[in-house]
Amino acid sequence: MVTIYDVAKKAGVSKSTVSRVITNTGSIKDSTRARVEDAMRELNYVPSYLAQGIRTGRTKTIAFLVEDNTNLYYNEVLHIITGIAAEHDYMVFLINGNNNQIHARKYASWLKQRQIDGVICCFYQDTILTDELYRMSQSLPVVFLDNPKPLDNRPNISCIGSNGLDDIAEIVRFLYETGSRRIAFVGINGIRNVTYRYLGYRASMTACGCELDDRLIFIEDRNPAEESYFSLGQRAARALMAQENPPDTIIASTDMLAIGALQYLRENGWAVPEQVRLTGYDNLILSTMCKPRLSTVNQPIEKIAKEAMRVLMEKIQNSSSYNHSTLFKSEFIQRETT
Repeated sequence: MVTIYDVAKKAGVSKSTVSRVITNTGSIKDSTRARVEDAMRELNYVPSYLAQGIRTGRTKTIAFLVEDNTNLYYNEVLHIITGIAAEHDYMVFLINGNNNQIHARKYASWLKQRQIDGVICCFYQDTILTDELYRMSQSLPVVFLDNPKPLDNRPNISCIGSNGLDDIAEIVRFLYETGSRRIAFVGINGIRNVTYRYLGYRASMTACGCELDDRLIFIEDRNPAEESYFSLGQRAARALMAQENPPDTIIASTDMLAIGALQYLRENGWAVPEQVRLTGYDNLILSTMCKPRLSTVNQPIEKIAKEAMRVLMEKIQNSSSYNHSTLFKSEFIQRETT
């Protein structure tokens, strides 16, 4: 195995000079840098970030933690984050929680042992890992991708997300003003962001003078091992449309739920939007590919991901005590389902 000492010997320089070339630190003559880089290529030497981490305290790695990687929203966030990380010469590790508390304890220990430089956490439920990450965030750079409200009782944290409460409230108002009266809401139990979207639904329904009918609210648990987001959306639409007085509109708290509902409606003879209007939330690429095309909330995924990385890199490079939280405004995109 080729070592840094082999490179130094071949280039005729000290080990510390090779180290400065690798880390791009200190003042080095161009001719010296060229000799070192030539030696590295000839010997097929690959620097060890773990070894560098021992010296510098950084391993150039970021952990991206998600509750459930079948949620396509997080795949789109990950795509943007990995691009930005590469610009800073960082590698991103994806860690999928699988809603498993035993795994959560292992992940917390894993992050400590492997000297991860920073963490972007997308855990949308209060779990053991969330608590552990909060404790770790006092010394390790951590950014939460979520609405900060549920974490307000925990000082000195960074949360980046969208204002789901106001977003859904505006959709309800738009739908009411354009003719909807029996407006249903579909969500997943125990999800923080969904809770805020539901609160926006309730507040706006009341403000519009609509009756809050429990039969129009479908918020249930989902077992990730047995049920996809799409199938939960199908189940919700089946339950809502089986009623004697079914809704004329369905607001789904995510696009994946909405697309599942849309599939059920079309396969069972319900005309969308003529008989039932339908909206989602996230503006995933799939929302433009279904028929009819899905009306949805354009959550500013790129802005959220970029801001999360900006805050994380500030914490890594300058001060782990730096904190900043932002809620972005989203935009309702009306397509064919409304």
